[in-house]
Amino acid sequence: MPKLTSTGIAHPRIRRIKRYVQVVRILAKYGFGQLLDDARLWEKANIERRILRRHPTEFAHLTRAERVHLAFEELGPTFIKIGQFLSTRPDLVPQDFIPELEKLQSDVATIPSDLIKAVICSELGRPVEEIFASFDDEPLAAASLSQVHRATLKTGETVAVKVQRPNVAALVAVDLEIMRSISDSMERHLERARMVNLSGLFREFSVNIRKELNFKTEANHLRRFARNFAEDPTVHIPTTYPELCTRRVLVMEYIQGINISKTDELVRQGYDLKLIAKRGVDVALKSAFEHGFFHADPHPGNIFVLPGNIICLLDFGMMGVLSARDRDSLAKLVAHIADLDEKAIMRAVLDLSESKGVVREAELELALSSLVQEYATLPIRDWSLGDFLRELMGITRAHHLRFRSHLVWLLKAIATIEDVAHRLEPDFDIVSSVAPHARRLLRRRYSPLRQFREFRSTMIDLIDLAKDLPGETRAILRQMKEGQIKIQFEHVGLDSMRKTIDRASNRLSIAMILSALIIGSSIIVLSKVPPMVSDISAIGIVGYLIAGVLGLWLVISIHRSG
Repeated sequence: MPKLTSTGIAHPRIRRIKRYVQVVRILAKYGFGQLLDDARLWEKANIERRILRRHPTEFAHLTRAERVHLAFEELGPTFIKIGQFLSTRPDLVPQDFIPELEKLQSDVATIPSDLIKAVICSELGRPVEEIFASFDDEPLAAASLSQVHRATLKTGETVAVKVQRPNVAALVAVDLEIMRSISDSMERHLERARMVNLSGLFREFSVNIRKELNFKTEANHLRRFARNFAEDPTVHIPTTYPELCTRRVLVMEYIQGINISKTDELVRQGYDLKLIAKRGVDVALKSAFEHGFFHADPHPGNIFVLPGNIICLLDFGMMGVLSARDRDSLAKLVAHIADLDEKAIMRAVLDLSESKGVVREAELELALSSLVQEYATLPIRDWSLGDFLRELMGITRAHHLRFRSHLVWLLKAIATIEDVAHRLEPDFDIVSSVAPHARRLLRRRYSPLRQFREFRSTMIDLIDLAKDLPGETRAILRQMKEGQIKIQFEHVGLDSMRKTIDRASNRLSIAMILSALIIGSSIIVLSKVPPMVSDISAIGIVGYLIAGVLGLWLVISIHRSG
């Protein structure tokens, strides 16, 4: 792998401006200049519009998805992570983009070991030689945000040391600021950006990447997941060493296993592929339906098989959480899919999603009915739950509905684990594996004991409300009587119009000042007001010069705004 060298850090403001221009130029280079032009990004990046409007010929033969992949790869860690993040959102990204974005999971250029050791020393306060008996300079893997090395503790245990790349947090902070600016500008000027709630999507990504940059959070995820499966001998989660874990360093048990994608090696060593497929699916489903805490990125690179057909998961930076209510609604959806009950599927979809516009339920039911009937005619061995879920998300998107993000992560995780299972066992029937988990959850949901507990909780809330109601009502009436209650109205969608009017007003004011300067200067020149320069009033000349500068600025401003 190519090696990277350390670089100095420029002044934050200068670095931000340079990075902004770099981002815009690279996106324009790969053919997205028109999109940036439509979003008026050139105004903020101090870049000529002609560069954005230039049609690149070097990458014209590539598809749009391939150009997005190459652009994100060249832009570096933050954009690689957003590409990976978008690959988990088939509800927002066209299906042909997903395979290209998933390629961003590949290894990237490595960091020299002396820089990695410097980070460890800075975080743990001791040289590497005092912490580890041995430390491999050659990394096991390199990702966009971190690098992993094998080491041996003084006590003899072999461990994997995950170290954050030097200065990556500062770069991510700058890129996030640029992304926020880009998303706000696109949402302000482009209707399709508002349709997908681009600023909300950015906020979601921002929260997740900041979590990934804190390795203490990942260590907590590992311990929580391990507790959930402590009684399950078919699952192994690496042990962490809390005293050696910081925000930028994570030390955990080194796993000596076989990657689940290496089917030939698994067969050669006598592993049971059918059993591995079933166990892998069971881990994903049990973590979601029973614990409500699941691995949101279970691609093959994160799954290993240990002796005894034991499943081991790695990389717990991206996790999903489901509330009890979400689990109940999801269980209903899965159970109804297994039963191919189109009306019940529609009710479950409406319960799990949020509306982006007017939802015509009759048309939605017709689309779902067509989907269900299509799958009802297929033999069970040709069933693909992942394909069904992808088509289901396409239907919801077409009917102005959107699943909540954590639910989309789970649906994508189920589709991914199904693909992994089919590589191991082509005839694997995931529907028969999912349905029992969903029905077991529903049975617990409607058990008499749980119903009694929920009824008791509801009665307690009602009693508390009845106690508080008189006092709260009295307080509201008193505030109304004293004129303390005010109603505020917020105008939504008028911000861009207000800014346009402000700009027009400013230009009109400058034009008026410009006209006054020209007229005033002309009067002064004709009146020959001293002092004189070559028989021309010097004050009039100064007035003409100021008017010329203002006029030139006004013309350039109007031209740049289109």
